[in-house]
Amino acid sequence: MLKYSINLDKSLKVENENEFVEIQFYDNFIRISRNGKFNNLELINLSKNLLKRKVKAGLEIVDNDSKRLTIYSNKYKKYFIFDENCYVTILDKDKKVVLTEYTDEEKTKIIKQEKDFSLSVLEGHKHGVEYYDFKTQINISLFDKDCIYGLGDKASFIDKRGYEYVQYNNDDPSQHNESYKSLYKSINFVMLRNFENNYCGICYLSTYKTIFNLGCYSSDFLYIASFKGEYDYFVIFGDKPSAISKTYRSFFEDMYIPPLKMLGYHQSRWSYKTENEVLDIFEKFKKYDLPIDYIHLDIDYMDRYMVYTIDDKKFPNITNLINTLSKDGVSVIPIIDPAVKKLDGYFLYDYMKEHDLFAKYNNEDYVNVVWPGDSCYPNYFKKETRNYLTDVTEEFLNKYKFGGIWTDMNEPASFNGPLPDDVDFSNENRTILHDEVHNLYASYMTKTIAEAFIKNNRRPCVITRASFNDTFVYSTCWNGDNQSLYAHLETSLPQIASMNLSNFVFDGVDIGGFGNECTKELLIRWVEANCFSLFFRNHSTINSRFQEPFAFDEECLNIYRKYLKLHYKFIPYLYTLLHDNYVQGTPVIAPMFYYNHEDLNCTRINDQVMIGENMVLSPILQQGKTHRSVYLPKGNWINYFTNQKFKGGKFYDIELNIDQLGLFIKDDAIIPVFKDDVSHLNMDKYNIDFLYYKNKARGHLYEDDGVTNNYRNGEFNEYKLKVVDNKIEIRKIYSGLKLTKYNF
Repeated sequence: MLKYSINLDKSLKVENENEFVEIQFYDNFIRISRNGKFNNLELINLSKNLLKRKVKAGLEIVDNDSKRLTIYSNKYKKYFIFDENCYVTILDKDKKVVLTEYTDEEKTKIIKQEKDFSLSVLEGHKHGVEYYDFKTQINISLFDKDCIYGLGDKASFIDKRGYEYVQYNNDDPSQHNESYKSLYKSINFVMLRNFENNYCGICYLSTYKTIFNLGCYSSDFLYIASFKGEYDYFVIFGDKPSAISKTYRSFFEDMYIPPLKMLGYHQSRWSYKTENEVLDIFEKFKKYDLPIDYIHLDIDYMDRYMVYTIDDKKFPNITNLINTLSKDGVSVIPIIDPAVKKLDGYFLYDYMKEHDLFAKYNNEDYVNVVWPGDSCYPNYFKKETRNYLTDVTEEFLNKYKFGGIWTDMNEPASFNGPLPDDVDFSNENRTILHDEVHNLYASYMTKTIAEAFIKNNRRPCVITRASFNDTFVYSTCWNGDNQSLYAHLETSLPQIASMNLSNFVFDGVDIGGFGNECTKELLIRWVEANCFSLFFRNHSTINSRFQEPFAFDEECLNIYRKYLKLHYKFIPYLYTLLHDNYVQGTPVIAPMFYYNHEDLNCTRINDQVMIGENMVLSPILQQGKTHRSVYLPKGNWINYFTNQKFKGGKFYDIELNIDQLGLFIKDDAIIPVFKDDVSHLNMDKYNIDFLYYKNKARGHLYEDDGVTNNYRNGEFNEYKLKVVDNKIEIRKIYSGLKLTKYNF
């Protein structure tokens, strides 16, 4: 008979002769661990009281014999059933499966297959590392119709079942696809939809390298495995995906809403190498009536690639350049990498070496090769390092009036592959080695830089390539070095939607693709498909064809302008959705199933997304196509461009010529938009208009000052919108902002 003990209804321990499992109960989620071992979570930006918020689960023993223990929770309305090996199955009140740990121990032994790769290597093929013999392996049963969502930036489908991913931040710029195991981010969160249409979230917060095998090894189960992490994971309950999102959002510190201006358009390239190139880009955007808020400077603006320096030969009058751009509302964002050039006389290196602020290896400052050559890596896990580099960032921002900071190479990357596991990032409190914090390095770097904004009551304007689960608290992001390929255009929607599911809503991909050569048609279809991404940037690699909006011909320019202006028009709606995420954890760019979780047609749609719950985006994603199938979920929908009406719950064949995008708005929604053309987003006042299609439509609108962090102290306004007698009725439901930005 299994033994059990209940601690004030807030935790449950079940044991046999050999081991035990412990379940801790919290609001809407539980923590499952084995044998009293837990992942070390103090380095993560967790909500301060997350693990102190235990609740009484209302536990009742249903039955207990030698091979089975069943306990019912009145709080969760769930059954917890333990087998003789202490593995748990969770059923809802109707005894339908929510989650069950897979119990066939013979089948879950991951067996290394003997393979000879010698011939394929001779031919130039790569072969991947095979993982087996884990310290920890969490096995979850899969059934025929189960779907698995999440994991952030993987270049994959919305349903990732059948694939394996290795959560270890990686900067390989190869042509990513659904089988590419590691990308720039490690976001250890999945949402599982099972065959009985129950949803749950699974969060594994070990910071060590982690394998998510999602039915690739066996279709019967997924496993989460680690060589050093513990058997310790969270299960989040909810009757629908939005309930899971809200709880998952609460795991982490209170995030910062990025500045309103960040929602504008960003233009970039590796690199605009001189002042004249930047001025030329700026003047062409003005000439061609293209709205823009930021121009980015890649690594060539620096003196010998030394961070926090300016090459005064290429940019002799950078202050004048920035002032010139700012008069027309355009800000400049420079790139900052973590690596510090090993050079005596370089102020940053000298100070950090003297004060012992670099990572160590064999008791010496660790040195590897990156853009500047031999370089050292800041130990961001030391408070002194963070404080110093926050001050350096603040001075850099203030001196040159930069609009933000773009962080890159922060996986951390080097030209010699991953850093050794035992590079030492210890701080004053504990020993910390690289293998434990590789996936956390970007979080600490972005937090350090964000503090330079926060201490001056400015919202962090920080962009990152690498991240862990918690990085969204301080930073926006983009999904790294994609390619000018239709396959990567197709990937962009599920990738961005998966990032949104993981609470990284201020996300985007490089419009037109970063690597290879973009074509006119590809650029047009890309700006159409991604025109509602919150991080909206065109970026391309060195020596590639230029792909700015005016790089091709007049037709391309006119279409690009059309969708830039469409993006700006909808910013009041997007900004309201961004605030909804801040409060509720809901996505801005959502997979189709998210708001239609009972509609089986929506479970695996890759080529459409929802913008909030009231808009469906259906672009063309393949070369030469001018028709596509569009699925519209429950409700009545209006084609934004044609006003044609469609009844939901059906597939439609829609013609979309080269300048056309499928965009459908729910007929009972009110969508706040800018009334006038807006060329940049640092204006004092904006005129607001409202899209609606029938009486009794509903909506809401959020506004704050768009710049400071005062919204965290209640300085914002919220409005409820409804149509009465075919007129908009605007009711202020919260009033905290005196100097409003919106004119109705």
